[in-house]
Amino acid sequence: MGESPQARETLFALRQAVARIEGKPDHAARMTATSEPAESGSEGASRQPKLDATTLFDSLQGDLLTAGIMVELRGERLQQAGAVTGFGLALALMAGKSEGATGKRLLFVADAHVVREAGLAYAPGLIDFGMVKAGLVHALPRRIEDALWLAEAALASRAFSTVLLEIHGNPKKFGLTESRRLSLKARATGGRLLILRQAGEEEASSALLRLSVKPAPAAARHLADGSLLGGSIGAPVFRIVAEKSRIPGSPELFLEWNSDDRRLHPFAPSRSPGFGSPHSVALLSKTSDRPHRPAALGSVLAFAPRFDRAS
Repeated sequence: MGESPQARETLFALRQAVARIEGKPDHAARMTATSEPAESGSEGASRQPKLDATTLFDSLQGDLLTAGIMVELRGERLQQAGAVTGFGLALALMAGKSEGATGKRLLFVADAHVVREAGLAYAPGLIDFGMVKAGLVHALPRRIEDALWLAEAALASRAFSTVLLEIHGNPKKFGLTESRRLSLKARATGGRLLILRQAGEEEASSALLRLSVKPAPAAARHLADGSLLGGSIGAPVFRIVAEKSRIPGSPELFLEWNSDDRRLHPFAPSRSPGFGSPHSVALLSKTSDRPHRPAALGSVLAFAPRFDRAS
């Protein structure tokens, strides 16, 4: 029998606390907390049956669209900020459609550092993504304390269908205590809070679900006759790994976003992304007059020693 997510999260927090007591830095403390015995992980993985994509998505979807929860979406690098934000907006649109709250707006509390590196949300792109005009309220607080207060106040007001809170990295001012307070506020108000952790490491959290989000190659667009349009790029595809959930293990799932019906669907990735030629060739041809072997390196010259002026 594998450990429950609650037991693993408690063990995770204890290991992190012990590592900090021993005087290790935050990065080393998180690495110590995430390290698990190899034999226990292999036994748990071998005993758990592998779920298909549809069953796995149905299990995650029931928790993702539930009101009164806090979900954390984590991106390993800052270059993946667009994928993490897009997946968070997709979940918010799906939740609003299922609850019939399409008229309610979304609140996106952005991080100043992420905005400087990745840019602001593009309004025409949001409309193409499936969002209605003026359906997103964008906030850019200067300090993380103001961002936490704004997210908590937005949940208490119940004026937004979903609150998206963007956090850069693993700041000390957003730890397990602050995560616990936001989780209790979302549960008490019946709101929905999505934590977008950009370029952050896995750490202990009070979120019901924690998903690792990465971009995945999209398929080519389909024509009217069902064939693929070569050189085109289809709907966005996300690679999801459940790091904390009721499902044992860390299952991987590929999801494709359909902006017409505002829903995510399981996606079967293929080896060919749908663009270019299946027969790869060299971009530049080799020169015909080059030598058959690389030239030998020149001799290394010894520099004259520098003597001190005093000598």
